[in-house]
Amino acid sequence: MPVEPVLRWIKRYGVGWRLIRASGKTTRVDDAARLLGVSRSKIVKTIVVVAGGEVYAVVIPGDRRLDMDKLADITGAKPRLARPGEVVEKTGYPVGGVPPVALPSHVKLVVDESLLRHDRVYGGGGEDGILLEFNPKELIELAKPLVAKLAK
Repeated sequence: MPVEPVLRWIKRYGVGWRLIRASGKTTRVDDAARLLGVSRSKIVKTIVVVAGGEVYAVVIPGDRRLDMDKLADITGAKPRLARPGEVVEKTGYPVGGVPPVALPSHVKLVVDESLLRHDRVYGGGGEDGILLEFNPKELIELAKPLVAKLAK
């Protein structure tokens, strides 16, 4: 079950984050925002991208789009979105359920700096219908991702 690694990560770091079981599908930002009663900017997307043979998990606000040109500047190679089968193969999680934590060590985490204005956001919790409520500042402190301006 893809949720178990996320639960272990939360326990390991002792953060006050939680997994929320939604009453419906949450693969789309609008669905998750509606179910939680929050703005789209508080829903985050973890987008899996392949560039130069490397795999990146890019976390951006749900109401914004990933700027692939800015990501290319960071990766030094032309990025492309991972296909749904690749997302599962490379991360162990399905599209729409990829969390910003508990990722395989070969996946490089990149977080959009605009998320730091929030104390709580909601993202993939490992599978459809499960959302992770977390603090982006704690994510930065614990996961040590690259932080950059990537959303447009």
